[in-house]
Amino acid sequence: MPFKKGQSGNPKGRPKGAGDKVTAEARALFIQIMEGEVGHIQDSLDGLRHESADKYLKALSGLFPYFMPKQQELAVSMDIQPTEPSWFDEVLERTDQKSSELLSDSNKASK
Repeated sequence: MPFKKGQSGNPKGRPKGAGDKVTAEARALFIQIMEGEVGHIQDSLDGLRHESADKYLKALSGLFPYFMPKQQELAVSMDIQPTEPSWFDEVLERTDQKSSELLSDSNKASK
């Protein structure tokens, strides 16, 4: 046995995103076929649009998943307690002082 039990010859494994050769070849073949069919697909969709708007929209929406990624809902939660900024008390104090000054000035002016 070339490796000890529980060990691998490739401890990091396959790199992320590395597809296998069969998938790459199948994808290349599919793309090659589809590139030749684009004109036919457009013609078919145009004919379908003139025949029935409902069928056209259904066919078009059936193609969307192949060209646009599916939207997924993402829930985000944060476990942070809200705190007042360090300057908050100072601003409140200044505001209170200004309010007191304004009140005393208006009281003096009204007398």
